[in-house]
Amino acid sequence: MKMIEIKNLSVKYKNFYALRNISFDIEAGDIVGIAGQSGSGKTTLLKAISQIEKGYDGEVKLNIKKPIQFVFQDPSSSLDPRMRIYEIVAESLLIKKTIKRDEVIDEVKETLNRVGLNSDLIFKYPFEISGGQKQRVAIARAIITKPELLICDEPISSLDISISAQILNLLKDLSDEYKFTLIFVSHDISSIYYLTKKVIILYRGEMMEWGDTQKIINRPVHPYTKLLISSILSTEKKPDETEIEINERETSSKCAFSSLCPFITDECINFNEEIKMVEDDHYIRCIKSNL
Repeated sequence: MKMIEIKNLSVKYKNFYALRNISFDIEAGDIVGIAGQSGSGKTTLLKAISQIEKGYDGEVKLNIKKPIQFVFQDPSSSLDPRMRIYEIVAESLLIKKTIKRDEVIDEVKETLNRVGLNSDLIFKYPFEISGGQKQRVAIARAIITKPELLICDEPISSLDISISAQILNLLKDLSDEYKFTLIFVSHDISSIYYLTKKVIILYRGEMMEWGDTQKIINRPVHPYTKLLISSILSTEKKPDETEIEINERETSSKCAFSSLCPFITDECINFNEEIKMVEDDHYIRCIKSNL
């Protein structure tokens, strides 16, 4: 079942496109990564999916009955410092007023335990716990409503490596248990590789490459994907597998990556946003036929 259908999505701010001609589907239960450098349009895409961003062209269809839940980058700023952990996690349940207060407390304790926290924390304030614990509280707040879609926007970027690995394992376990669809945004390609089943590579608001995560990261085809992976996973990749030389230049091509692409030719001037299937569930947007 398609949970999210996006067709020809474009978001324009004044004189530039934050997103341009984005089209893809997400099936219920998918774990989808969105990768790209700062300014590539990742957050704008999340805003469009969640309907926070309204001023767009194209179509965004959601087959979702429950509210979308979020886990944000900085748990310290996403948790109200004036509220105790119990109030933070229980807030959505208390607003609905569908269950009794003592039942809410039990639900909060159970959910905290599920994300690896001791239920004794319920009466503490966020400043009394560590950064990793705060992010677990944020995850508990999100999953207590049994969401159909969970969006995680750079949820491990502010955490150290060991804690990040624990959070990734937790998200993977929770997605298996709760069967929610997960959209995971990250600069960290290794995290995308570990956690997600599909990935969308964005550059300057456009999709460069998308499809099966293992195929794309193990065998990147688009020059930008190769550049992105070589800059992050250089320790385990052979130079001839991922590293490419780039020199920025002026170009009249409509391809977003043309000013940096080492393979640009006169043919690229007539770029018409051609979508190519490299193999099953592996696509790139490039006019070249020999990449």
